[in-house]
Amino acid sequence: MGRWQPQPDGSVVGYFQSGLEFDFVGTSVSVTLGNTCRLLYRVDGGPVQRNITASGTVVLASGLENRRHSVQFYSEYQQSFPRVKYFEVGQVVPAAKRPAMEFVGDSISVGYIGPGLVNSLGSSFSYKTPELLGLSHNTVAFGGIAMTPGFGSPDKSGMLNRYTKLSEYVPGEVNVPEWDTSRYVPDYVVINLGTNDSTSPDFKPAYLAFLRNVRGYYPDVTIIAMSPFNTNHRDEIAEVVGTTGDLFVDTTGWIDRATETTDGTHPTIAAHNKIAGKLAAAIQQLTPLP
Repeated sequence: MGRWQPQPDGSVVGYFQSGLEFDFVGTSVSVTLGNTCRLLYRVDGGPVQRNITASGTVVLASGLENRRHSVQFYSEYQQSFPRVKYFEVGQVVPAAKRPAMEFVGDSISVGYIGPGLVNSLGSSFSYKTPELLGLSHNTVAFGGIAMTPGFGSPDKSGMLNRYTKLSEYVPGEVNVPEWDTSRYVPDYVVINLGTNDSTSPDFKPAYLAFLRNVRGYYPDVTIIAMSPFNTNHRDEIAEVVGTTGDLFVDTTGWIDRATETTDGTHPTIAAHNKIAGKLAAAIQQLTPLP
């Protein structure tokens, strides 16, 4: 799920917060990596595990019953870039493909909570919402990014431009490869952007262009636009979505910014859980899910 790029040595590298799922029969599962990176994974739907200094061969689970098991595996945070050489299991077996939900956002969507806290995709509503809905998922997010080019920090490209790049922002980057959007086609795209945008009159045209671009990449996708939790650009987003016929979720009042954020902007982990529940309910009301 998301953006995985094959490498000349046969490994694959994940960009943004990309993931994969597979089933296997056996008693253990491990992954061998070609770099040091941050991983998020779970086996058989159990507790989410983090390894923020993963390297070499990492055992994801052992001592299992010799039967069918499931694995979820993710790039754990922005700029993690896991380089997967191979997984070692007893036998991979076909897994049913689930509808996929992609989240597009900023530091909130990527799971930034605050200094010294559990900053992880697994902390975010963008991971927890589709889990509640039983969907596959990935996230395209980076801290500080705006929708509008020229705004946000440190990446000022704007999601309008960044979305078609293979990778999230890296300091000193040059000639970032383009991403072929036909290689991964989500069924749902959920957008939570605007928190880092200024009051520039360019916001509405940029947001409209992004919606149209996403529709062009994925003609059959269901697009769900959220208002930012700080209500920034809420009315403008609602107006734009009203012209495209996509779906709008007004998050006004979902959390108390004084008590349920760490700094007035970033929700606490408990608040992310609350947001995930509210968003899952809103999506179920707006669109029929499989």
